Amino acid sequence: MLKKILLISGILSSILLISTFIFAKEELSSLFEGFNFPMGETTKEFVTESFDDLSNILGNYSKLTELEKKDSWSNKYKGKYVRWKGVVNYNGLTKDDWNRAGIRHNVDTNVELLFGENKKGIVKMIDKGDHITYTGKLSFLFNRNLMFKLEDANIEIINDTTVNELESKLEKGAAGLNLEESPEGKNILTFEGLNKIFGGSNSISQSKKEELWNYYSGKVVEWQGVVSYKGLGRSDWSRVGIKNIVGTNVELKFDESNRYLIKMIKKEDKITYTGKLARLFGRNLLCSIKEVDIEKIGDKEVTEIEKAALTSSSGTDESTEKEVIKEPEIIMEESMAPKVTKKEDIEIIDTMEGLIEIPFHELDALFGRNNRMTESQKDKLWKEYKNKYIKWTGEVVSGGKGRVSGLRMGIKHTEGADVELVFSNDKEDLVLGTSKGDKITYTGKLITRRGYILPYKLEDGNIESVVKRPNTTE
Repeated sequence: MLKKILLISGILSSILLISTFIFAKEELSSLFEGFNFPMGETTKEFVTESFDDLSNILGNYSKLTELEKKDSWSNKYKGKYVRWKGVVNYNGLTKDDWNRAGIRHNVDTNVELLFGENKKGIVKMIDKGDHITYTGKLSFLFNRNLMFKLEDANIEIINDTTVNELESKLEKGAAGLNLEESPEGKNILTFEGLNKIFGGSNSISQSKKEELWNYYSGKVVEWQGVVSYKGLGRSDWSRVGIKNIVGTNVELKFDESNRYLIKMIKKEDKITYTGKLARLFGRNLLCSIKEVDIEKIGDKEVTEIEKAALTSSSGTDESTEKEVIKEPEIIMEESMAPKVTKKEDIEIIDTMEGLIEIPFHELDALFGRNNRMTESQKDKLWKEYKNKYIKWTGEVVSGGKGRVSGLRMGIKHTEGADVELVFSNDKEDLVLGTSKGDKITYTGKLITRRGYILPYKLEDGNIESVVKRPNTTE
């Protein structure tokens, strides 16, 4: 009897267990009704107050007590998101804290943004002074000029252009530049195309430009431009400035092997050149180009110019252009005639360096003390020589730098100081490196003719070579 009771109890227990399991399986979902478990990314809750609104509520001029301000911050604002507009005051104080940016709303830095790793590219797109629209989570409240720290920051608009538009323009601009090489190995890449992306008018930050420049650096290009300057100093003869739009837009760097090419060009020459993209400046001066070679000067191939120069030096080419300046017709009494020169045509030949070939003694024969033309006659003739460049060799008689007069040198050709040579300040080492008695070969621009007392005045002076005065012993 006991065994039957136990058997029946076991069967009933099994039925109850099975029923419970089935019921639980069917009604499991109903047990969690009313519970809202977060699934995936949570929605950011934004507050509508502007920076000025929160500053008035929580700042130093708030009408709330300190206890009320803390309560309002903790219960109403902390952890919420804002969307504000401000001006970038700094962007990453060091390389290690690239993810920080300071934002100005009234004076100095009022908000500090903290960016996540995934926003590194956006941070590189901003610079100091940019006007931006940004978002972030209110995390810390400070009782000073810097009021808020925002975490999980993001930038939506930079200088009235959305970040998405900027990225799209950058990608389209880069895609629009054809980097396919021609059979000669030169990239079909124009100055205009690069200037559109990397020039000063593009609102993309300098750091972003430099990051993209890595794709172009070292590429070979063939461009045209106008020479704006050549060799700013003796030590930087290898630099030539090129104008494409306004001012100097490209700087060329020549190797020693191509030094002779620089002597073939002068300011305002239009040249076609090749070279490798080197340093990015990203301003009106766009970039520098290294390993430069000049293909054309004007419409003439450099090889043709070289052949013509060789033929001319051998005396077989009569096509060399000469600028002939005839002496103005000046009627003089016989007693006024120059003692050294005759009245005849004066032939001035422009050299390849842009100088005129006239020795000092020939020029001085026209304008020196021994010429008995009237002052007005000399003035009229001087107009033909003024602002032309010469190259002479003379002896240093004085030199130095005055507070008012600037950097100057006196040079003797016959007796006393025949020439006053004026230098720019970047030639100070050259001038002060010479001594009285040194023989120098120099260039300069004729400005003022000599008078009865005053010497010739030449500006834009440069010293090409120095032969030091030999040491003498008593």
